[in-house]
Amino acid sequence: MNKILVVLLVLGAGALVYFLLGGNTSDIPDGLIDSDASVEEVEQALQDSGKRKVRASCNAIAEKSSCVDYIGSMWEDEQIAALNCQGVGTYSEKVTCPYSEFGGCRTGAGTVMETVIWAYREGPGEYNEESVPYAAAACNANPVAEWIMPEALLQ
Repeated sequence: MNKILVVLLVLGAGALVYFLLGGNTSDIPDGLIDSDASVEEVEQALQDSGKRKVRASCNAIAEKSSCVDYIGSMWEDEQIAALNCQGVGTYSEKVTCPYSEFGGCRTGAGTVMETVIWAYREGPGEYNEESVPYAAAACNANPVAEWIMPEALLQ
């Protein structure tokens, strides 16, 4: 499959997921993170664990209240990940998105195209306690997606 077709498929899937965001928040491994842990402690655990294998990210919080973590092995190709982010947000190699208190929509879990689109309170499309359940339901309605919290990437 040529790279342009793959990029177009990814862009289409990403756009679909962006509009179909959706909640499972029970994926914290026992003993890894205290249930009373602060956002900073969870974010540090994600960084220190080595289990959050983010290859790149596309931070569009200021533009779209979202940030994409590129996880699957396809995203090792820097050109594909950078092209996917082009005109959307700030591309960063080997940098994860900031911790999201609301979670995000993971697509393609365990595949070469795995991504997570995180939802944020900041930005023009800001999420809140009322809108997140709808985003979670839309995400979970997609058969190749699930709403997760950042802690789920520690497994």
